[in-house]
Amino acid sequence: MCKKRLLLISQSGRGGLRKHLCDLLLNIDYDKFEIWIVYNNKEVDDIFRRTIKQLSGKVKPILVDSFVRDLNFKNDIKTYFRINKIIKKIKPDIVHCHSSKAGVLGRLAAKNRNIKKIYYTPHWYSFLSPEFSPLKRKLFIEIEKNLSKHMTTKTFNTSKGEKDSAINYKIDISEKFKVIYNGLPDVEFPKRNDIRRELCVPEDAFLLGNSARLSHQKNPKLFIDIANKVIKEDKTIHFIWIGDGPLKEKIKKKVDEYNIVENIHLIGYKENSEFLVSGFDGFFSTSNGESFGYSAVEALRAGIPLLLSDVMGHNEVCLPNENGLLFNANNESKFKDIVFEFIDFSKTINTEDVKDSFKKRFSLDQMIEKICDEYTY
Repeated sequence: MCKKRLLLISQSGRGGLRKHLCDLLLNIDYDKFEIWIVYNNKEVDDIFRRTIKQLSGKVKPILVDSFVRDLNFKNDIKTYFRINKIIKKIKPDIVHCHSSKAGVLGRLAAKNRNIKKIYYTPHWYSFLSPEFSPLKRKLFIEIEKNLSKHMTTKTFNTSKGEKDSAINYKIDISEKFKVIYNGLPDVEFPKRNDIRRELCVPEDAFLLGNSARLSHQKNPKLFIDIANKVIKEDKTIHFIWIGDGPLKEKIKKKVDEYNIVENIHLIGYKENSEFLVSGFDGFFSTSNGESFGYSAVEALRAGIPLLLSDVMGHNEVCLPNENGLLFNANNESKFKDIVFEFIDFSKTINTEDVKDSFKKRFSLDQMIEKICDEYTY
């Protein structure tokens, strides 16, 4: 059987995007696909680099230093022409673009080169981000509409909520979108007391934690505000945030202002964060919205119940009163109560039931199979 030539395009390789790409590359059938991947080596983490090195001889990396996240006309034009030349040389059967910047430049170049199969995974649409002005969000909507209608075979959404948003904003017809949940492989977790020692959190403390970038989308300020209310009432409860980001200094300052530094642990980026969540008693996210929510699913895999803001992405991962609770992030008067309600709820949870919930809904095999079925259809 003749192999399909697949070109993956991604401006960066960190966080959930990196996890998705690495899982795809590590588990795809190389008897069926010959693979190239375009990215900016300055915008990927060490795990991504090690994965590419591990797959040397199977995956052909193409580094494009001008491929930057922020809008930069000079770099964007340079990147577009570079991708155009790459496609002309490789002549791929399939081009699959990941995230917004790659989704624009990659789809434009693929269409220009008459590629028949052009796929796109947004990993969260830019027009859903409240940090952008209404004018910018309107511009992003129009760009997505034109690219989807004229330059996209199909968009893979990582949640039903993301697909519904695209349809509500009239990006394209329903048939142009397919929900494919991100999947995770089974792993062995360290012992809980070893994790607690690594986190520097008392073994007997009730620990609520998150693993995410300290960014506007993840809403760490609300996380700290709620933690402050809870800690003032019960100092045996601890909160932890694993991850760095643009709001790092502001959040540290807020913790100091509240004088809760003994119970708040801001430990920065940890490469083994997916294992550290097994030391939590509950996974607590105050995010403004998720295309999927990898960290919450990692918690389920470890048997950890969820306390999540009731927003897109979260409300598909969390099954209320089964594997966690959802809360209204706008109802400030209930913030403290929902945490104590969750603590009581968590004592009724069977860890194995939570793990089974993960296996049924978020297996890696399902994700790979659904993507490859589209590639070869």
